[in-house]
Amino acid sequence: MVELLVVIAVIGVLVGLLLPAVQSARAAARRMTCSNNSKQFALAIHNYHSAFQQFPSGSRRSSPYGFWWGMSAAALPFMEQAQRFETINFGAGPCGQHLKDLQELGAADPASTPIQTLQCPSDIRSGDQLLSGPTGPLPRSGDVGYLYPTNYLGMAGSSDADITDSIYGCQGIRNGDGLFYTDQSRRFRDVTDGTSQTILFGERAIPEDLGWGWPLCGGDECEHYVTAKAGLFKGNHNPAEYYLHLQHYWSWHEGGCHITMADGSVHFMNYSLDYEIYNQLATRSGHEVIVAENLFP
Repeated sequence: MVELLVVIAVIGVLVGLLLPAVQSARAAARRMTCSNNSKQFALAIHNYHSAFQQFPSGSRRSSPYGFWWGMSAAALPFMEQAQRFETINFGAGPCGQHLKDLQELGAADPASTPIQTLQCPSDIRSGDQLLSGPTGPLPRSGDVGYLYPTNYLGMAGSSDADITDSIYGCQGIRNGDGLFYTDQSRRFRDVTDGTSQTILFGERAIPEDLGWGWPLCGGDECEHYVTAKAGLFKGNHNPAEYYLHLQHYWSWHEGGCHITMADGSVHFMNYSLDYEIYNQLATRSGHEVIVAENLFP
């Protein structure tokens, strides 16, 4: 009996030693997958630019009454999602109603199945589906039918007055100094700061209620893009800070999140990055001089 207890104790100790290593290996694998997803999305945006000589708009209004098509919708054909793209009629009016109509008819639609490239496997909400609108768990949300939120949002720049003027924010950027904002398209030639020193998009955790970050159709700011104004820091799902953490990049990775630059390079950016440097990286033509070794500590 004593020998059996000793063996059980030894096995328990070994399991205790191995478990953190296994968890660390899994976290590293998920982080690598997230980095690869970011790279694939960047390549899709680059290929879009090659085809149309401009980046997609951060969000494009689908009707005078609200709802915006996101940059991800425009990039679908360049993400090996051509069949999904072909189900969209961009001239059908409000994109929310268009998606709902397709789903109610039982027709193929772009939103009701997940796009793995747009989701970080480390996110605890990754792969969760939301039924939006009055019959779903968020009755006051935009009525878009079934959809899956994304982890990757464009960078609109450093300017965002409503972050300081209102706790709610997310009011939309109409003239950003970054690359992705509402109803405007930028080009590589606009990136005079250098593509290696200008943020293309970054990673933001999916809200607990899945209420923001709808990649194909939804709102504009906090849905398809954010700004750097709030800074870069670890977020949470505290309801009292809900809108604050919609407005900045953060992730479920330890210590930081993935940021993709305009040249297509993907970096894991620590939360310790200097605030001023981060805001300089958010602009496309701020004429800042950034010391290379200070970019990604």
